[in-house]
This record gives sequence, C-alpha cells and structure tokens, in this order.
Amino acid sequence: MNKVKKIIITGGGTGGHVLPLMAVVDELKKREARLLYVGSGSEIERDEAKKRDLKYQSILTGKYRRYFDLENVVDFFKIVIGFVQSFFIVLCNWPDAVFSKGGYVGLPVVYAAWVLRRPIYIHETDAILGLANKMALNKCKKVFVSFPLKYYPQIPVAKVVYSGSPLREDYKKLKKEKLFKNDRPVILVTGGSQGARFLNQTIAKIIPELTKKYNVIHFSGKMDYEWLKKNVWKNYKLFEFSSDFPKYLYNSDLVITRSGGTVFEISYCQKPAILIPLPGSANNHQEANAKILANENAAIVLHQKSLTPESLLEIIERLMEDKKLREELGKKLNGFCKEDAVGTIVDKVIK
Repeated sequence: MNKVKKIIITGGGTGGHVLPLMAVVDELKKREARLLYVGSGSEIERDEAKKRDLKYQSILTGKYRRYFDLENVVDFFKIVIGFVQSFFIVLCNWPDAVFSKGGYVGLPVVYAAWVLRRPIYIHETDAILGLANKMALNKCKKVFVSFPLKYYPQIPVAKVVYSGSPLREDYKKLKKEKLFKNDRPVILVTGGSQGARFLNQTIAKIIPELTKKYNVIHFSGKMDYEWLKKNVWKNYKLFEFSSDFPKYLYNSDLVITRSGGTVFEISYCQKPAILIPLPGSANNHQEANAKILANENAAIVLHQKSLTPESLLEIIERLMEDKKLREELGKKLNGFCKEDAVGTIVDKVIK
C-alpha cells in the first residue's frame, strides 16, 4: 500500500501565483495527498482554499523593496516572525515535500523547510527568476519553469525542469459560446487579478470607438472597477474579477493585457495578443517575457511610455482587419503552451 504523501504548498498574494498553484492542488488532491496551504491571508487565497476544502494557515509576511523605504525595516521583522511561524508549521506537519509558487509569502516557508531538511520544489512563471525563487534556488531539489530551458542559463541543468505553466482543469472543458447577442468580434482586456491602471484608463478613452465595431469584455481589477462601472457603453461587459475568466478568454478574438502569467492562459486558448508590459516590474520580468514572445513573432508588444489611446486604437483596428495575422500570432503563442504542466510537476513532487 502506497504511503499517503503530506505536502505543504505555498506562494500567493495575487491571482498570478494563486491560480496556477490551485491547478497543482487539484491534481495533488486527485492523488490523495494530504495538503496544507500556507499563505499570506489574502482574500483570493482564502476563497480558493475554501472552494477546495483545503486546510489553510496564514503567516505574517513582509515585502522587500529594491529602493530605500522605511517600510523595509518594519517588513524585515515581519519576515523574521513569518519564518518562526513557518518553522513550527513545517515542524508540526513534517511534510514529505514543500512546493512553492514563489512570491514573498513562499520564502519563509522554503527557508524553514530547508532548515528542517524537507525536500523543496519551486515553480517560476517568468523568464527571470523572482527574488524569492532566486533566494530559494540553492535550497531546492527542482525548479520548474514556464519558458523553454534556453531562457534560464542561471539555473543548474540538474535542477531545472521545463514543465510549462500550470493551468486549471477549467481550461480543458471550454467550448464555444456566444457572449453577446450580436455576432461582432470580441476584444478582451485584462490587467490581471489586481488590474492595471494605465491599461484601464487608456482603454476607457477608446471604448466608445471600439464598441462601434466590436464587443469589449473588460476585467478591470478592484482599484478601477467603481469609476468604470459608472459608464454606460453598449457592447461592453465589465468585471472586477470572475472565476469564469477562462470562458471569456476562450471565446474572444483578441486579448490586450500585461505580460505576466496570463500569457500562458492566452497561449493555451491560441489567441492573438497585444502585450503592454508593466514598466519597472520586479527584475523587469514582464519586459523579459514580452521580449521572448516578440522575438518569436508570438505577440504584438507595445511599450507603455510611447503608447497613446489613439495609437492603441489604430493597432487594434489593423489587427482586427487582418484575420490571417491574428491566426498566425495565436498559433505561434500556442507553441509556448505545455498542456501537461500540472502532471509534470506533480509527478516529480509526489515521487
């Protein structure tokens, strides 16, 4: 009889970490692993854990800023307390493995597991290792990555596994649906689970023009939702966030977004995308992701600094008039999708 594996999973704070992590959770649950999710206490973490009847504990977390800020001093003590909490969580649960999706909440858990000599596995979504994963690199057994191996020369060959980015089971059940009463093409705009102010403000200025020809679905995130919903536009649907995001993505004709983990969801759905990387993102990881995709002609990449509502509108209209180009972009982006990412990760962790 096989021993039931006990696994601590960690990483989170935002949808970019939490939702791929939940894809791994769902597969681990199928394999009857006993799971504990250690998170930062964010709403999205608690909601996703509750949906899955997943045992959940939060720890105190702090964020390291790469510039002088007195909050770094306060957060240093939070990180120390988070490590102590993590140490006792790992000690009391004594897992067979720890799996971290990265982010500031994962680091104290990884360090506690390392001190207690528990096997550690991590996953990196971006082309550049995040700070937490960089600091965990010499303490883990394997690093799963989303882009092909040639983009990670800094990771020892014996440690790195090209798994792709984990996708939820929802994506494998998608089907064609009509999202609007009319038959116009659908443009989907999203800044990720937290939203993107520049993207929201820029799109809002051209929605009256866009909706003359197209339907627009807009995921704004929390910070801009209230003022956006005061506008009454035809052929326009606004969401703060929705668990039905995969359905809307699958049934769209063009996606406008940043260049974080969402690109792998777009890749799976084989959609053409306009990427506007977040300037100054940690380690410029969004710029790095976008550069890889642009070099492979897998997406249209625009830079926020030089972008205006008018220039964005012009590019959208050109793309929407060129069906062949959209199909080519979608096909090339799909080349970055590894459908069995979850299986690859869980096979290694569970064994």
